[in-house]
Amino acid sequence: MGGFFSFLKSDITWIRWATAGGIVAIAFLLAFLSKYILGAIVKPFTRKTRTIIDDLILEAVTAPVFAWLIAGGLWIAAARLLTDYPQKQEIVHKIFIIIFIGIAGVAISRVVNAILHWYSVEIAPRTSSDFDDRLIPLLQRVTDIIVYCFTFIIIMGQLGIAIGPFLAGLGIGGIAVALALQPTLTNFLSGTYVISDSVIRKGDYIQLDSGLEGTVEEIGWRITKLRHWQGNLVILPNTKLSDAVVTDFEKPDLSMVFGVDGGVSYNSDLEKVERIITEVATDIMKNNPEGGKDFTPVVRFKNFGDSNINFSVVMKAQNRAGTFALKHYFIKALHKRFQNEGIVMEYPVRKLYFDNDAAAGMLEQGKSR
Repeated sequence: MGGFFSFLKSDITWIRWATAGGIVAIAFLLAFLSKYILGAIVKPFTRKTRTIIDDLILEAVTAPVFAWLIAGGLWIAAARLLTDYPQKQEIVHKIFIIIFIGIAGVAISRVVNAILHWYSVEIAPRTSSDFDDRLIPLLQRVTDIIVYCFTFIIIMGQLGIAIGPFLAGLGIGGIAVALALQPTLTNFLSGTYVISDSVIRKGDYIQLDSGLEGTVEEIGWRITKLRHWQGNLVILPNTKLSDAVVTDFEKPDLSMVFGVDGGVSYNSDLEKVERIITEVATDIMKNNPEGGKDFTPVVRFKNFGDSNINFSVVMKAQNRAGTFALKHYFIKALHKRFQNEGIVMEYPVRKLYFDNDAAAGMLEQGKSR
């Protein structure tokens, strides 16, 4: 304890402490001065530019510059104090080199994120595809991981730690983690396929080969959210979506052609039936806001059924939802028109025809009993 006080009492020690304190004070002064210059002097100029990229980069580097100046002052002060202790001075040098590398990694990450944010705000809305809008969040996460991994590797090198065995261990551990996270990784990769293909987009009404259908609410990197026509939210893993046969009712445009099947009695005048069906379908599409105004309905008789001659009517709606309304109004209107015109749609029936002699013989047998 006495040696420590004697160490403090030497003139040279007090001079070094005073010098170190002055260096630290200057470092803090420069740090706060840099923060003031960047915030109060430089920032007003960047706000006057037409782009926000300079504002974002300025905001990203302000904190790292502040930390860098303080760390630099502490480094110089510590080196001044430990001039007579080269081993301890070497340790301090390594510590502050690691600190500077960490600050540099944070600064690079912040600048890259600022550039990506600028792109998502100013550039992405101008592009015809929304692929970049969905890719930016992934890039922000990936760049952070890459920058911090490289920063960690450089720090390990400064500490003299062999990275090869460490990376080999990470490789073995990575295989185990990959096997454990296989479903999540599979959904993630499937999400990249769905997003990169840009075939299915938010707002599209789709139907899967399983029968599931709905409006796409959100396409994420792991799941896709569908809003069912009943109002329920369906959470769909991306693996299911990428493996399914999908019908997109929004492509190539919103309009949709659909068919309505029916049948009329064998005694019907088919020319008259065709004319009436065409008139009713045309009137429905013309007077309904969801009907396709540029489309002429098509009537085709398909086959001779058990009770009716079957036909199919092809109509067009403005969108998928409009098909349900048009079918509803068309069936009501056609049924009423058929009744007024005396056109019969037969029930499923079976008619039995007997030869007159055979019928008389059966009648005599019945009487004899």
